[in-house]
Amino acid sequence: MAEKKPPVIEKESSKKAETVAKKKKPMIVRKPSRKVPALAPASPSDIWQAFDDAFSRFRSDFEDLLFPANWTKTFSFIPEIRVPVVDLKDGEKEYLLKAEMPGFKKEDIEIDVQDNAVEITGMAGWKYDEKGQLYICKERACKTFYRRIELPEEIKIDEIKADLSEGVLEITLPKKKPKPKRKIELR
Repeated sequence: MAEKKPPVIEKESSKKAETVAKKKKPMIVRKPSRKVPALAPASPSDIWQAFDDAFSRFRSDFEDLLFPANWTKTFSFIPEIRVPVVDLKDGEKEYLLKAEMPGFKKEDIEIDVQDNAVEITGMAGWKYDEKGQLYICKERACKTFYRRIELPEEIKIDEIKADLSEGVLEITLPKKKPKPKRKIELR
C-alpha cells in the first residue's frame, strides 16, 4: 500500500517560514533629522497679505448678509450710489480736479464748494415706470454719485471754473494764498 508523507511536508514548510522570519534585515540607527517648526517665521509682507485676505473675506461675508444675491429685486427702490474716480493736481496757483462722470449731463451734476472742500453729487440713468412690461434684462438704472474732496489749502470760491466734456468733469480751484514750495538738497 501507499505511504503517507504529508506530515513531513508540513514540517518542512513551517521550517521555511521560520527561516524566512529569522532573515530580517538588521535595523539601521540614523541620526534624527532636523524638524521644521510647525509655525515658520513669517515676513511682514506675508502678515499684511494674510490681514488683507481676512479683511476681504469679512467684508464679503458682511455684504452677503446685508445684500443677498437677490437684493436688487427686493430693494429696487434703493438707488445705486457710486463714487466717481477723481484726480487732484496741485498747481502753483490752483488745484485742478478731474472726475469721471460718464453718462451725466450738466444739469445732472451739482458742485458745492467750501473754503477747503469740494462736494460733487449727480444723478443720471433711466427709470422704469412701465408697469406690466416683461424685461429679459434690466441693467440700466438710476445712479447717484457723491464725492467729497478735502483740500490742503483754502480756495477762492468766487473764481472757480467747471467744465464737463466727454464724461470728464474738470474743476479749476484757485488758491487763496499759495504756499511757497521749497526744495531741499540732500547732503
